Amino acid sequence: MDNEKTKEAEFKIKIDELFPKFEEHLEIKDNKRILFSGKFGIGKTYFLNEFFENKKDDYEIFHLFPVNYQITANENIIEFLKYDILIELVKKDKDIFKNDNNKDVGMIEYIKKDFTINSFLKNAVSQAVDPIPQIGKILGKPLKTMLEFDKKFQEFKKGNSGIIEQFLKENNTETDCLSQILKNKIVNLKDKKQSVLILDDLERIDPEHIFRILNVFSAHFNSQNEELPNKFGFDKIILVADVQNLKSIFHHKYGEQTDFNGYFDKFFSVEVFQFKNEEIIKKVVDQIISRFQMEDKNLKEISKDSGYFKIFLENILKKSLELTGKEKLNLRQLLKGIKFPLSAFKNGNYKKDLFAGKDQVALQLINISIKALISIFGGTDSDFISVLKRIKNDIRDKENSARSCDIFSYYLLKVVSPFKETEESFQHGWGKYSIKIENKGIKEVNANISNLFFDLLIEYVEKRKYNEKIEVF
Repeated sequence: MDNEKTKEAEFKIKIDELFPKFEEHLEIKDNKRILFSGKFGIGKTYFLNEFFENKKDDYEIFHLFPVNYQITANENIIEFLKYDILIELVKKDKDIFKNDNNKDVGMIEYIKKDFTINSFLKNAVSQAVDPIPQIGKILGKPLKTMLEFDKKFQEFKKGNSGIIEQFLKENNTETDCLSQILKNKIVNLKDKKQSVLILDDLERIDPEHIFRILNVFSAHFNSQNEELPNKFGFDKIILVADVQNLKSIFHHKYGEQTDFNGYFDKFFSVEVFQFKNEEIIKKVVDQIISRFQMEDKNLKEISKDSGYFKIFLENILKKSLELTGKEKLNLRQLLKGIKFPLSAFKNGNYKKDLFAGKDQVALQLINISIKALISIFGGTDSDFISVLKRIKNDIRDKENSARSCDIFSYYLLKVVSPFKETEESFQHGWGKYSIKIENKGIKEVNANISNLFFDLLIEYVEKRKYNEKIEVF
């Protein structure tokens, strides 16, 4: 079992066929700032990690997650970014501040010596000057020490204005000493590579912090420094977020009539890069289903032998990948069944010897599949029903219906609107549908069979039929 879980944990989606499109966008001339947009949970971070791992000879990456910072004061988020970058520099080169004759060392030494007890900043900077094993601790600690540092450093500046002024005069592309030190080191570290700062999960940050970050970076954009157009000297800055979420946050903060596009246009050089991976994910849905963790051995056995289970899940999951808005399935939701044992697949959920007929086996698998889908789509009936209604509304009149819709519609109809089978074919009415039933199956229907299937499934879930005891037909 442990080996199986290891294999499941190692499951990776092959996405390299998506690389060329992003690489083409990245290499557009003067494309220094990129807004990488995609729905929350779609796999933006995974894609960027894989892409730049594949391009590590060309790019030096600083991948930061400001959502991890435990901060309260809006103005301090940029200070946290600086120290996050500082730690990333040390992780890349632990000797980056050794044997350095520049005045950078003098400035770092001041910061180092100024703190002696339980100081977060001293810990971060000490790692830069005197590397220790615990390099690169995650940021996100209280700001007390940082605020103390700010106060002490301002006092230091008053008494040593000549040193500060000389440093900034000689290094005049940044507005403060630490930013200038970072810029110098980043430019020197990258060698022939391009340096890239990735700020991930922006829409998960407090709105005040989002706009503080954007405004500080835009102030540098507006400086018209052609040689180093980005703050800290990065060749490229990639902002990662769902642009629609940013738009909603912006309008919530500044009002619906405020010009979102006019504000955000300056944060990317060319156009928003819209990340889409639906086609890739659809190709591996069956592999993902096959790797769902199943504690129930009887269910695991029957799901391999029966196509009902996979067909039912695959039909709905693939269609939900094609949706837009909040009902759209994302990669994080889809991988739930691999990462966690869903309650639908726990021991005792499938009764192997309870029924003899395939009809009862199929209905059990339908019920278990519905419970799994409810978990995947948020954990409530209403969330899942909302998805089903969106799928049904998107069905085209002439859409080719899968054979699965015929099979499952028959089983759902038998529960939602019971009827007695006869040896002869007969018509059965349900709602707006007139259905011809023959040989324990649906022969004809006066509408698109896909519409019938989703209407039946919606009512089946709404009435919580999936929780009822299955009767022998």
